[in-house]
Amino acid sequence: MKDKFDLLVLPHHTQVICLLVFRCFLETKRSGSEPHALIAQVGTGEGKSMIIAALALYVVVVLRKKAHVVVDDETLLDRDFWTFKPLFDAFTVPAAANSASNTTRPIASKLCVSEDRLSGFHRDDARLESLSARVDADADICYCEAKHVQSFYASIARGGNQDFDGYEGRVLILDEVDALIIDEEPNEAFVYPNKELSEMATTVAEAMAGGATPGRLQEALRDSPHPAAERVVREMCQEWTRGARMKASDDFVYAKEMGRYCALQGGRANPKAWSLALECRNFQDGLSREILFQERLFVMSRPRVFRKYHRIMGLSGSIGSGAERAFLKETYRAAFFEVPPFLKTCRGSPFHEAVPVALGSQRQAVYVEASPGAQLTRLAEVVFEARERVPVLVIARDRAQCDHLVESLRQAARSRGLGSTSDDMVRSLSRTLFESDPEQWKDNLNRSTLPLGDGSGADKCWRVTVADPRGGRGTDYRVDDPAVDAWGGLLLVPTAIPTSQREWTQYLGRTARQDRRGQFCAVLCAAEYAALSAKYGEALPSEGSGATSLEAVEAIISWGDREIAGRIRASAALYHCGVRVNEICEELFGRQPQLLRDPLARERLVEICQRLRWMGVGEVDDLASQIPGFKPAALPSEARDLGRPQEPPVAADAPAAGPQRMVSAGGAALPRGQADAPPKVVIFCLDWSLSMLSQDTGTNLTRFGTCVACVRRILRDQVRDQDLVGVVGFGAQVETVVPPTVKGTGAAQVDARIAGLKAQMLGGTCFFDAVSTCLQQLGQAGLAPAHAPRWLVCLTDGDDLGSRRENMSGELVTRALETSPPANLNMVMITVGKLKERNVRVVDGWVARVASRGGFAQHLSERNATAITSAFGVVAECLGAEVGGANEC
Repeated sequence: MKDKFDLLVLPHHTQVICLLVFRCFLETKRSGSEPHALIAQVGTGEGKSMIIAALALYVVVVLRKKAHVVVDDETLLDRDFWTFKPLFDAFTVPAAANSASNTTRPIASKLCVSEDRLSGFHRDDARLESLSARVDADADICYCEAKHVQSFYASIARGGNQDFDGYEGRVLILDEVDALIIDEEPNEAFVYPNKELSEMATTVAEAMAGGATPGRLQEALRDSPHPAAERVVREMCQEWTRGARMKASDDFVYAKEMGRYCALQGGRANPKAWSLALECRNFQDGLSREILFQERLFVMSRPRVFRKYHRIMGLSGSIGSGAERAFLKETYRAAFFEVPPFLKTCRGSPFHEAVPVALGSQRQAVYVEASPGAQLTRLAEVVFEARERVPVLVIARDRAQCDHLVESLRQAARSRGLGSTSDDMVRSLSRTLFESDPEQWKDNLNRSTLPLGDGSGADKCWRVTVADPRGGRGTDYRVDDPAVDAWGGLLLVPTAIPTSQREWTQYLGRTARQDRRGQFCAVLCAAEYAALSAKYGEALPSEGSGATSLEAVEAIISWGDREIAGRIRASAALYHCGVRVNEICEELFGRQPQLLRDPLARERLVEICQRLRWMGVGEVDDLASQIPGFKPAALPSEARDLGRPQEPPVAADAPAAGPQRMVSAGGAALPRGQADAPPKVVIFCLDWSLSMLSQDTGTNLTRFGTCVACVRRILRDQVRDQDLVGVVGFGAQVETVVPPTVKGTGAAQVDARIAGLKAQMLGGTCFFDAVSTCLQQLGQAGLAPAHAPRWLVCLTDGDDLGSRRENMSGELVTRALETSPPANLNMVMITVGKLKERNVRVVDGWVARVASRGGFAQHLSERNATAITSAFGVVAECLGAEVGGANEC
């Protein structure tokens, strides 16, 4: 190629034209009216990663700027960087900026990896010099994830020289535009150490270790001149208790080299993770004599940080819905263009797109089954029919379902007489396998499109590969067998349709690659879309107008489009408040840092950062004007005042008139709010096993009867008409008694259903499976606004007995809380009687994980059944106040 064309590679002409469009964009003079971002829609398999690499080179070599390339998938990020690293190494740039010398140097390219991966490389490994745990400010090209871009900004905010204007020399290039679309939490807070408050916190810790009560501490500091004294005592008292409840191996491990406990994140020790609760625990156990106290002093608006780049360029398989395009256009001044598939521009070329195919006994392309069991039966029918002719790729709803489907399909294969070949025939590509055995994962990927056995003869058959959603984007499943192409190509079988058009486009891109055919057959479960169906008053079509009808798919994506539009609208006020606070923080840290030497100024800034969610832009400015020497009116702003994102939480028993009761939320004292706060979602998870018939509650009611009475009282007094409520019962099996239902539309029916519940006469306590079910329900897309609080209230009077093998120790719950918990989750776990120590640790671990993400979480361990009523009293108080824990960044 080099000899014939004097090119390293011969690109498609579509790639060349795409690059020329981006070049024109980059060379257009910047102005307030011209687009700041340009996004190209580039189909799967059209060489998107090559275009990105070429753009990065152009930015560095021609524009003399630095390029940050964002690929939000660790596997694809690694693949793309090492693929194009030799290309980057072939280019040079001037050795010094603004130098008259002709001296050049090689382009410096870096790949951002986790600190764990970085520490796993041998010091003699040649690749090490190209790796970094964070964005290297001196690198010309840096391949990273969106989180690294955010931490790069954080390093500037925390650094000694806060140069926020250096972004003019950098260009942001994105592989997919997911990072730009902020439809939930648009802001991130940073914490800073405070030496003076650390000394104060240490004094409080010494007093608490000596038996001092919070009341005595508050009294002692009442006359303290420091404006933060009351806050330090309040937060120390809260975290002192939380620290005492933390469990070794679940929440922290002892780091011998540091001589103290380190936080566990994702199952690994992170010595850099800070939490006030762990500071307290180290002090309590004599591993530290000082408390490091940090305070929230800086808020970053993610969209605003992205806009700081000289230009933004994105390449995406699908730009998204109308609401997403409108958001990108308004927020980033984005323009769009479409790159046609290469083969569509060539005469006579066989370009193919994925087509629906009718399979199974009913010969349909989309099945909507009533229950998970029926879905599994249909799935087995479809995939084992199809594998006789083509390879099959099943994309599960999530990693937990992926693991479950692998085992279930292997059992189904054995029941069909396939015996010992079942494990080879059904293979996993779950994230769980990738994390535990990456080599086996790679082997499974390589075999996914190879025939089973020796693969010879006309009667060869194929494997069934099951992937989680990560396997539905970016992973190549290339099939070169002409016989497979004759039968329609690789079969894609999604068990859930993504509510995002962009995600669905990615799924379809796994099959029908360029000149190869592709097909799909969806096998869905109606229960997973019940909440969306009820919300929009539209039934999910179970039978289309024809064998290959896609009415159900179109309905789900339509609901998803409306959900995204709703989330964007709902987060608008929070976005604008975040922009304003970010502007104020940059001004104070970057241009007026001397003002923050005043403790009162710091306290006001802490209050702004903590109360951001409960203030409008005008209120932010009012509070900022109380910072001595600071004039927010003189600071220009991009933010618009859309009112408060949320009303602050209030205590349930606050009077309707007169003095306002104050509730601490996130460490700040907040005034009473109004009733227009977002709806909350409350799911009660109740043990109705045989032991709950015990009549030892000190009343004339059984244990279960007491639970029912308490839940009905809470629903009447603490749950508003706009709130959603659900009930799950568990004993020998798990049953959803009431799916999440808006109280105002079904209060009488819900109350009647709960009142009629009876404890079962069977043994078994599938507690862990029930909690897993509840988390899935709370995490349903479209259930409630993204910022709505979600509450899980569980009661069990015994150890788990009967949960699925893969969840016998609560593994599925723990994994869900670590990787993808429901947004704004709060948790109250009530256990009655003595549980095994290992199960207590499991429950405490869940509580700690929820608390670490900023939710309210508590484990009420009651010795006997007489305390059930008082435990539910705590639940009632929490639901009334909606107290939120302090986020620790």
